[in-house]
Amino acid sequence: MQRLTPAEEQVMLRLWGLQQATVQEIINFYPAPKPAYNTTSTIVRILERKGYIKHKKKGRGYIYLPKIERTEYRNFLAKWLLDNYFDGSNQEIINHFNENKSLDELL
Repeated sequence: MQRLTPAEEQVMLRLWGLQQATVQEIINFYPAPKPAYNTTSTIVRILERKGYIKHKKKGRGYIYLPKIERTEYRNFLAKWLLDNYFDGSNQEIINHFNENKSLDELL
């Protein structure tokens, strides 16, 4: 698994929320200003090539579905963050959140 770009993450977050969708339905799930159809379609194709989503034919178009669960990507991203920014130390990440008072907010 690899990290997604911010634009790819935004598409995935919407697709996870919708469970399955056309490109237009993904776009409709964005707040204004909405991204361009061609841009979103390109990102969807990239995500499919990377193995994050799959498609099925519906009429003349396609319905896209996540291949990777949100929790699976979240776990990967959390481990990546821990390894790359906190030297793999659970204590360091806890200290970071505690120093910034955000740990209290989470609990």
